[in-house]
Amino acid sequence: MSAPRLATRQGLPLGKGEWYRNRMNAHIPDYFYPRAVALGLLFLCSFLVVAAPGDLVEYKLERSMSVAEINSFISQLYAGYTAPKARYAVDIYAVKFESTYADDSPAVAYAQVFIPRFGNEVAEIRALYVFGPGSTGILDACRPSREHVVGTRWGLYRQHVLSHSGQGMLAVIPDYLGFGDANCHQQYLLADAEAAVMLDAIRAVKKVAAETAAAGISDTRNFVAGFSQGGHAAYAAADQRASYAPEISLAGVIGYGPSTNLFVLFKEYPSVVPMALYTLRNHYGAASFDPDQILAAEYAATLDTDVTRQCVGGMQAYYPGDPRKLYNKEFADALLANRLPEKYPGIYTVLRSNTTGLTKHGVPSLILQGTDDIVVSMEAQRNFVQKLEFNENEVELVIYDARHDTRQISFSKVQEWMRSKLN
Repeated sequence: MSAPRLATRQGLPLGKGEWYRNRMNAHIPDYFYPRAVALGLLFLCSFLVVAAPGDLVEYKLERSMSVAEINSFISQLYAGYTAPKARYAVDIYAVKFESTYADDSPAVAYAQVFIPRFGNEVAEIRALYVFGPGSTGILDACRPSREHVVGTRWGLYRQHVLSHSGQGMLAVIPDYLGFGDANCHQQYLLADAEAAVMLDAIRAVKKVAAETAAAGISDTRNFVAGFSQGGHAAYAAADQRASYAPEISLAGVIGYGPSTNLFVLFKEYPSVVPMALYTLRNHYGAASFDPDQILAAEYAATLDTDVTRQCVGGMQAYYPGDPRKLYNKEFADALLANRLPEKYPGIYTVLRSNTTGLTKHGVPSLILQGTDDIVVSMEAQRNFVQKLEFNENEVELVIYDARHDTRQISFSKVQEWMRSKLN
């Protein structure tokens, strides 16, 4: 099931403002208009000002964590590494905010927001770290914000972000759009939806800090970061910042084994691809993007059931990691021979449109790559770096003797890199 479509008038799509007006009008009886049209217009205008992307729907203090509590909580993530020692206690807020689905209809997003307690420190510019998690699944039961609640281990994302916030950085983990919406699933690897939620998360954090009168913050320098799928989201935000949120500046984009290229993902780590096939078909329609043209028959027949009954661990166990076993022969041959443009032009166009980071976005990049990454190979990541440089984007690639997850081994490097860009 896809995200809710825009409301229509005589079969034509409405603009976003009209969608909001229709939503409000549904609660106002017809007899009201002749009596109080001026009051109604005033009310509607007020609503339209409030309900903008990044505006807060609701926020509440979930808990405060002391330095000792943070150090204890994050230790699990750093098994085998030296864990950073927190310098600040942190207030954690559960936040809902306005955002925008990939079809431009309004969405409500959910996030965990982390604001350090700076006490009596002089207000200064602080880093704001927006972190996109790796793939967890498309069901609401798989949303990253549930990880620490249910005790599963998709990536210990709360521990990761608290590590940075404990060093004095505002931070946020947004759940991807679709999570928390009873009418749809996560809009997995849809670049427009990912960009929106990452950029709107920045707007929301700044509003939470202002409304709670958080001390010690004069302004923020904003960094979008992500692991695996989160790297795809971070670069989507860099690509679309100027058009979607021109008032926001980005000081940097950080990718931990970023999976930005859908062609690479289809070749090198196909076990998560069926989730993308489901989402892309729902958004673009089967006439433009038909999974039956891609999957082997035994997987195509049950796609909807299979991707909506399990989280990412089950997906990786169920689907083969060999593209020639997951895809039908014709598609696999075309994909592996780089012949999608002529053999499957519609599919190629959709995948190309949702490959991120390839614009002249002008945001400095830090990429942390493992030598033994089985999701994004060293060759593929080097090719991505070359394309970033070709588009005149500043980029630093740091290579570690590691696998796909480089968050722990690179912690000090990332802190140093962000702090170098604060002024």
